[in-house]
Amino acid sequence: MAYRFARLLFAGLFFALPLSGYPQLTAPGRSWAGVTQYVNSPLHQDSIFVFFSNVGSLRASHSTGNNASFKWYRYDPLAPSISERFVLFSTPSDGFFSQLDNLAEGGYRVEVTDDADSTETFTAWLFTDNVTLTGIDVFSQCSFLQLTAISSPDQYAVEYDRFVYYDLSRTSHTVNNKYGKDYFKVISWNASEPRVEVPDIQQLKLTLENPAPLWNSAYTVTITNCFGRQLPVASTDVVTAIAAKSDMKIQVDANGVWTDWSSNERYEALLGLRLESLSVNVDSLYWQVVNEKIGKFANEYFVIWRDSSTVEQRKEAFPDKDLMAPGYYLVKHFVINTTSGCRDSMVVNIEVDSSQIKADALPNVFSPNDDGVNDVFSFINPEENIKSIRTFTIRILSRTGKQIYSYSGDPREWKGWDGRIEGSGAKAATGVYYFIIEARGWDDRTFKRGPYKGFLHLYADR
Repeated sequence: MAYRFARLLFAGLFFALPLSGYPQLTAPGRSWAGVTQYVNSPLHQDSIFVFFSNVGSLRASHSTGNNASFKWYRYDPLAPSISERFVLFSTPSDGFFSQLDNLAEGGYRVEVTDDADSTETFTAWLFTDNVTLTGIDVFSQCSFLQLTAISSPDQYAVEYDRFVYYDLSRTSHTVNNKYGKDYFKVISWNASEPRVEVPDIQQLKLTLENPAPLWNSAYTVTITNCFGRQLPVASTDVVTAIAAKSDMKIQVDANGVWTDWSSNERYEALLGLRLESLSVNVDSLYWQVVNEKIGKFANEYFVIWRDSSTVEQRKEAFPDKDLMAPGYYLVKHFVINTTSGCRDSMVVNIEVDSSQIKADALPNVFSPNDDGVNDVFSFINPEENIKSIRTFTIRILSRTGKQIYSYSGDPREWKGWDGRIEGSGAKAATGVYYFIIEARGWDDRTFKRGPYKGFLHLYADR
């Protein structure tokens, strides 16, 4: 019993002591608190209180805890004199504390004088964070989609007019709008359509371009401000994609089999092409093949083939193979979204090899003795040594000038001379023979004389 009495006596003595050391200007119900960043008085800063509402409250008391009188002042930035900017607006009845509610955003100062005529002065800045997102403004063009988050009050009012305090350490009371500038701190944009790529950008204005969205999608923006408060999410309705994107797949005819075209490969005439549109958000397709020729003063371009269709009809086209002679070509693919009027195009450069018969494409010795080695006089590696030949003729002559063998046709299909005399089928005798090649490429280049005629040695018994 004596122990319990001692505890009560100690507690009574404790509460009778002065309350110095405790904050004497507080903000009941505040949502966030910080301090100012006065430049010229780094060791003396005032409190900043933030309320996530339209109004706030401040409560003051003397550090002694004694009964006191209170004078409340509000900061007026428009006062003509710096010394007159704190304007008296409330003198509540004396008491142990004074609390003012329903305070608007701004700067406040309170003078607290206790019964012993000790006066203490406290200053605080009160912010009311009632900013909200009202929607997203949508501006859609063929080349971009621009989304702008709309706030109330608007972005510029928040940045320059809200969450402002004045540096009381400076004689000019310089304005500090750090919290307004940093207000929209974490911004996250999202699209309901996963194929729409949304960059991670911390801005209220989002521009989607290169390309603009090609799929219909709704968009949302989520914002967490510098005080840690998440604003209500703003969303759009589904935004119709109006942009068009041109894309195509090109294949070449490789001995009757369609294979994917590669810019690293070399192709010969006549080149068969298959053009398949892979375009997105379009309904009308157009193709052109343009022949590029070197003119006297500049390159000249001639459209040699064109085609068109709707996506519903077909997505592929086949340029006339006979047009793809050796040369340089531009394959163009144009597409249109007829509803929006947006269009796009792409161009691919294709080179068809000039005609070629390499001088060393034929051997100068062969031995048609049926031993399986060097039995035929034929082209060496024709896939590499023979290119883009339209017509081809080879004649074999004896030393007396009598023709004993000839072939006309596709050099790729020529099986070579097996050493037999045409007509009789008899084997030619060992000796020296003379060959003559005459050919014309698809580019009208001719091959004759020079390295395309010469001697060959036939050894029948080796």
